[in-house]
Amino acid sequence: MAFLVDPLISESIAKLTDLVIYVVKTTANFKPELKQLTLTLQRITPIIEDVVNMNRKLDRTEEERKMFKEELEEAEKLVKKCAKVKRNIFKKFKYSLKLKDFNGKLLRFFQIEVQVFQTRGIVETLSGVHDIKIKMDSIASDVKDIQLSKSWNGNYCSSMSTSSRTDRSGSENMEREKYGWRAPALPKGIVAFEEPLAKLKAEVVAGIGSDDYGDPMDCDDRSVLVVAAAGGCGKTTLVKMLCNDTEIREKFGENIFFVTVSESPNFMVIVNDLFNPNFSGPQVFFQSNEDAKNKLENFLNEKVVGPMLLVLDDVWSDTFIDNFPSKNRECKILVTSRTAFTNYDVFKFDPLNEKDAKTLFRQSAFTKGGKRPSPVISENLVNQMVTCCKRHPLTLSVVGRSLNGKDKSVWESMLKSLSQGRLVLDLHKDVLIGLERSFDALDDDFKECFLDLGTFPEDQRIPVSALLNMWVHLYNHDDGGVDTLAKIFELSYRNLVDLMISGFKNDLGERVNHCDQQFVTQHDLLRELAIHLNSKLPLEKRTRLIINIRGDEFPTSIKQVQEPMQARILSISTGESFSSKWCYMEVPDLEVLILNLMSKTYSLPNFLAGNPKLKILNITNHGLYPTEFTNFNFLTSSHNLTRIRLERVDISPSILSLINLQKVSLIMCKIGNGFKKLSTTHQNIWPQLVEIEIDYCQDLVEFPGKLCKSIHLKKISITNCNEMYGFNEEIGDLINLETLSLRSCTKLEKLPESICSLEKLNVLDISDCLSLSGLPEKMGKLGSLRTIYMKGCTGVHELPESVEDLSHVHVVCNEETAYQWREYGNVEIDLVEEDRLETLLKIIPFG
Repeated sequence: MAFLVDPLISESIAKLTDLVIYVVKTTANFKPELKQLTLTLQRITPIIEDVVNMNRKLDRTEEERKMFKEELEEAEKLVKKCAKVKRNIFKKFKYSLKLKDFNGKLLRFFQIEVQVFQTRGIVETLSGVHDIKIKMDSIASDVKDIQLSKSWNGNYCSSMSTSSRTDRSGSENMEREKYGWRAPALPKGIVAFEEPLAKLKAEVVAGIGSDDYGDPMDCDDRSVLVVAAAGGCGKTTLVKMLCNDTEIREKFGENIFFVTVSESPNFMVIVNDLFNPNFSGPQVFFQSNEDAKNKLENFLNEKVVGPMLLVLDDVWSDTFIDNFPSKNRECKILVTSRTAFTNYDVFKFDPLNEKDAKTLFRQSAFTKGGKRPSPVISENLVNQMVTCCKRHPLTLSVVGRSLNGKDKSVWESMLKSLSQGRLVLDLHKDVLIGLERSFDALDDDFKECFLDLGTFPEDQRIPVSALLNMWVHLYNHDDGGVDTLAKIFELSYRNLVDLMISGFKNDLGERVNHCDQQFVTQHDLLRELAIHLNSKLPLEKRTRLIINIRGDEFPTSIKQVQEPMQARILSISTGESFSSKWCYMEVPDLEVLILNLMSKTYSLPNFLAGNPKLKILNITNHGLYPTEFTNFNFLTSSHNLTRIRLERVDISPSILSLINLQKVSLIMCKIGNGFKKLSTTHQNIWPQLVEIEIDYCQDLVEFPGKLCKSIHLKKISITNCNEMYGFNEEIGDLINLETLSLRSCTKLEKLPESICSLEKLNVLDISDCLSLSGLPEKMGKLGSLRTIYMKGCTGVHELPESVEDLSHVHVVCNEETAYQWREYGNVEIDLVEEDRLETLLKIIPFG
């Protein structure tokens, strides 16, 4: 611990602590990460002081002291960068991970140091004995090497017929046999993965070799490639196939190393396995992880000649990869992980294609050679089983083995169970155990978000804006979507969801809302995992209650519950044949209701009438035609309802009576009937409204003037409404409006002059408003305007002179529009390319 006695180290830690505390107080970002780092620094400070006071020194190298001080300096730079981040969500996510990484390194390091500090007396007493043992072991190793050499030379001399090249090869092979980390043999009968294997092989070989002058090529961070996929997808099998591939073996020869890492690795034990794979020879002792790292690097430099492939299987933390030397070598490090480590190149492979899925299932389900047992199992039955297994490799193997040699009736029984909603995870615990480890590795707040995803239907895109509505209320996320998208990124990073990036810019800070037009999808098996984990408690005790109704039949388990249910989140999914015959349910604590339906007409459940705590309502019609509700007035007594999202719904006028709504989202809805009924009796529509989103509503022709009385309204987003042609002048009454987004309203011809009185308007988005002919003449009065999106505004040929009165404004546009803004010194231009096909699709009405 000598380097901790160094006053420069103590000073660096104190300086970093003060900086972190200052940033926590002065910025709203990174508070959880910075507070945790503050706590860690405060915990280790007394340790440093004790060490200084006692002046006790352990044998630490100058190199390690320098490295630790450099890490503190890098952390200081990172914290300073965090203080400057405002709206850039990519940087927020990236720096958040780096803060967590540094905090983890600090904790792990000082946990080791504390143990050393507490046991210093024992170390001092045993150090002499330890040195003697190392010397004795070294002598024993030399003697064994001499004996092995003599024995091998004797065998060699007796043959007398080998060439010098064979001699050298044999010596290398024998030398290699003394060490561990050998690539495991490939099990017999491996099938599938041909396509991903070919792609992976190409990426592994890329960059390995010599340059134009015949010199070995140096490796950079790209020398590390991460094979990332969810649990049970076949990552380990794929890399084993790679290690046993003929071309790979020709490329790397004996220099293929395979290390199984696991969730809680001990680096010194792992390195010891390299030097002593059979535990029969002398042990190699390490004073620390750094000592093991140095010995490993020395071994690779001295013993490994030529290209090297090192496989690290089942890695859970990217910090572990730092233990392995990867630069300035002709090498490739291949990592398998459930997490897509963003610091490195990532190779993601999808579930099996249909052909390979069938092949893998047949291999497990049938006897050798893929022959069917007697009586013969039909091809149709095989296809149905493969479909139920979701083309997931582990599931296909486990279910196939369970059916191997079984009678046709057993197959049909299994298929019936799966078809009727029984989860694969309930039937086969091996699959559950494999997937549940990924969930267990999450922090508690991420676990809650993952479990919420199970409340949405399978095989459907989940709008991130719908998650935002829930999580703003449940977990205090921000309305701008920064927290929500950060959670999605983390779950995607761990291969628990897939984020469908739609229209993203390189800098997310340029988006009106980070969650606009974003969707996530989830593998069916991961959704089953969320449902399974949600169902561990009895029905009446669950905080999330998920009900799937087939036809008109409620699950028997729901009918049998007589006491009030404690669910905060209720998800109900029904099909086309559902006739809205609800059974008795009492859910007094309900806060979030998610309805997934397909009917043309629908009646809301009776228990919604007067529900005191309901705050979030998400209704999605997955059918072709808008659903008409017969009793939407049930909701009018839900006085706490603040957020409502309706998709493919025929809007009822009774929605206008929900006086406490703060956010309304209408997606692909038929809204004419509802807003046409606005009359003089509706003087104060949605008086608490803060945000309204209208997307792909093709019967909207003009923004309702009555909504201009909602003086708390801050954001209006009307997008992809091809019949929308304009506003009336009443929009100028929205004195608190900050964001006006009219993206892809292709018939919008002009903006009313009254918007120039919107003193708080900060963002104006008129992208792809193809018919817009100009901007308001007095636009220079918009003193708060900071960002204008106007890509695709091909009809705007001249800017009003008043734009020179704007404060510094950022304009996002294409080249055709940019030339008009370049003469103004108060404008920063961000050029974007226009996608002609995308523009054409915006003109075509949404089906």
